[in-house]
Amino acid sequence: QECDAVLFTGCAIESFVGRNYHFTRPHVSVEKSVISIAGAFLQMQKSNIELDAFSIDIVEKQVIEDLLDAFDILARNIYSCPFQAGVEEEQYVEWHMKLLDEGKINVALPSLRWVYKTLQEKGYHAIYLPPTRAKVRVALEKLKNECALQEAEYAQAAVEIFQLTDYKSREENYYSSMLAKADIEKEIIKYTEGIQGAIFASGRREYIVFSNSGAVQEEFNQRKLLNLQKKVQEEKKISLNVGIGTGGTMNDAEMNARRALDFSLKNAKLEIFWIDAGQTQHGPLGKEIQLEYQLISSDPKLRKISEKTGLSTTSILKIIAIADVRKSYIFDAHQLAECLGITVRSARRIMNKIMEAGYGKVYAKKTAAAGGRPKALVEILFKI
Repeated sequence: QECDAVLFTGCAIESFVGRNYHFTRPHVSVEKSVISIAGAFLQMQKSNIELDAFSIDIVEKQVIEDLLDAFDILARNIYSCPFQAGVEEEQYVEWHMKLLDEGKINVALPSLRWVYKTLQEKGYHAIYLPPTRAKVRVALEKLKNECALQEAEYAQAAVEIFQLTDYKSREENYYSSMLAKADIEKEIIKYTEGIQGAIFASGRREYIVFSNSGAVQEEFNQRKLLNLQKKVQEEKKISLNVGIGTGGTMNDAEMNARRALDFSLKNAKLEIFWIDAGQTQHGPLGKEIQLEYQLISSDPKLRKISEKTGLSTTSILKIIAIADVRKSYIFDAHQLAECLGITVRSARRIMNKIMEAGYGKVYAKKTAAAGGRPKALVEILFKI
């Protein structure tokens, strides 16, 4: 909490902390270098240990292969265990010990100091691979760049537009509606204070909150926003729609927020989307799977698909993003309709256009359990 950035001595430490703490600040880890392993080889030579029978952990395979090539070493009994998130240090110790006990290797080369000390305490021959000054300097420079980049991103303008979409329908009960609206305004003001923003009323049913990009990107603040939306819906029975935008200027941020809000309203769901300065749409916020796709693209392949199918580039990019998340480009009309927020009839028409343009083919036909016309499963061939 007291640091502007964090420099880790290795990727394993960074991974462990990352599993137990949500990072909001820049952080990098120092990589092991060829020099670390070369130093271990020199120690092995001094101890008359053959260089072709050892175990090594964490270090990237390519680094090991490059060094073996440089030393002209044939990989007789060389065992490598690359870094794996979630693997405990004790497991690395057991792995090295098993190879040593079986006589497959002469020495262990651990990258973690605790693993090294444990092996030594147990009487096993091990040589520690320390980080080098050169790699520390590289990591530090990278960390400085990360800080500068985050500072620039967090300094961007951010706008959140709150809209009470079904408030008008409650106006037959004027006074209770006014009280409900006042309570909602209090909650929005509390949220705005929490992100150190400024709030302005825009008409009777809309509020605009100005802040910075860093505040709206914080996962903690996003959770507060989602809880606020849920509370208004459950307690006041009023739909509170929100669109978030960031940009180089307040005007850009507001335009992006308006587009994000319109997208949410179009889908008729209480989902929150965020459009950043690079015209990438993120969301829905709070979902386990979030989509990120460009709203604007100059890719000539994308324009060609758009011209042939009649689909907008935004719709094409969204289909690609959803297909990538699903790990499948096969859709039926209902799935495509939900994806694009359109009717099933419109989705069927689009699927026909895609196939006519040569960007889709019937993958299979699915027969419903209750009978009736079989559904066509279409594979969409958008390869950008």
